Amino acid sequence: MITIKKLLLATLLLFFLPKAYCQNDSIQISGQLKGLGNKSVWISFADDDGVSRSYRANASNDAFSLKVPRLQRPAIARFDVSISRGLNATNNGKTVSNPAPVLDLFVFDKGIQITGDALLVQFAKVTGDEENDILDFYKQQVKKGEMRNYEIMQMLFNGEDKTSSENAAALKTEATANNKKLVNVKKDFVKNHPNAFASVFLLTRMQNLYPAGDFISTWNSLSNKYKNHPAAERIKEYIKKISATPNGANAIDFQKVDMNGKPVRLTDFKGKTVLLDFWGSWCGPCRASNPHLKKLYEKYQSKGFEIIAIAQEQKKLLSEARTAWLKAIEEDGLTYINVLNNDGIEKQNLVRDYNIMAFPTKILISAEGKILMRITSSATDDIDHALEKIYGF
Repeated sequence: MITIKKLLLATLLLFFLPKAYCQNDSIQISGQLKGLGNKSVWISFADDDGVSRSYRANASNDAFSLKVPRLQRPAIARFDVSISRGLNATNNGKTVSNPAPVLDLFVFDKGIQITGDALLVQFAKVTGDEENDILDFYKQQVKKGEMRNYEIMQMLFNGEDKTSSENAAALKTEATANNKKLVNVKKDFVKNHPNAFASVFLLTRMQNLYPAGDFISTWNSLSNKYKNHPAAERIKEYIKKISATPNGANAIDFQKVDMNGKPVRLTDFKGKTVLLDFWGSWCGPCRASNPHLKKLYEKYQSKGFEIIAIAQEQKKLLSEARTAWLKAIEEDGLTYINVLNNDGIEKQNLVRDYNIMAFPTKILISAEGKILMRITSSATDDIDHALEKIYGF
C-alpha cells in the first residue's frame, strides 16, 4: 500500500534527480585571458553522437566560465574570443584579410582551465585533464617557434619588410628553418606518446609531413586506445589511399609524350633512379619547389638520376592546358622531362592511377622500378636524404 509519505518522497526524488543528473553530466570550462575584458568567448566541438555543438559566454574583467556536456570520449574543440585578431592589409586598393588561428583543445570528462592573452589566444595554456595536460606539454615545446613564425607572418602580411626585400627573404628563410624544427618536435612527440589522444590529433594534420611509408608505420606504432575514435577515420582513409602505391611495390608503368611530342615510357628508365613529380602551373607550392628540384637534378643527373614531371592542368580544353603548362616550364626553367597528364588522359590518367590526392606529390622509384618513397609536400628533406643514401653524397 502506498502511503502519503512515500508518495511525497517519490515526488521529491523526481524533482531533484533531473537537476543532479544535469550537474553530473556537465563540465566547466573557465579561465582568464588578459585583455578580454567583458567580451565573449565561444567553443565548438562534436559531441559523442557526432552532433556539432557551440557554446558562448560573456566574460567579466577578463574572467569567463561556461558549462558544456561531459563526454565519453575526448572531442577536438575550437576556442576563440570575440575580439578582432585577424590580419588586414591593403594590396592594390583591395583589402586582404587573414583570420587569426583559434585555440585547439579537447573537451572530455573533467573541467579545464584556460589562461593566457586574449589577442594571442591560440597560444593559451589549457590544463585540467590528462589529455589536455599532455597536449599542453606538446604546445609548450613548440610555443617559442610557433610564436616567432606568427610574428614573422604578421610582419610580412602588414608589409613592414617592404623597405628591404632582403629582409623579407631572410624572414621567410627563418620561418622555413623554424618549421623544419617544429616538424621534428611533432614527430618525436607522437613517437613518445603512443597512448595520447594528442598524437592522433596531431597525425590528422601531419599527413604531408611524412613519407607515406613512415606515416603508416607511425600510425601502426600507436596504441589501440583511440584508433576507433571518429578523428582517426580521416587517418585510416588516407592510409587506404596511399596504400595503392606502397613502398616496395612495382611502379605503375605509363606512356606519355613530352613537350616535344617524344614518347616517354617509365620502363625505359630501368637502371635509373626516377623521381615522379606531380605538379601543375596553378599550384603555388609546386612552383616553389621547382628551384630545389633543379638543384637535385643538376647534382645527381650524371649519376643516373632522372626527374619526370607530370603536370595536371585545371583547364577544360587541352589547348589551354598545354599553353599554361608550357608557359610554366619556360618561366621556371625546367630542363628535365615534362609530360602533361591532360594529354591522353582518356587512355591513362596517372593522377588517378597513382591515387594523387594533393599537389605536389613526389614518388621516388628505384633503379629496379620499385617505389622507394611517396611524399605529398615540399617542406621536408626526405627526398634529399634518400638520394644522398643512394649516391653516397
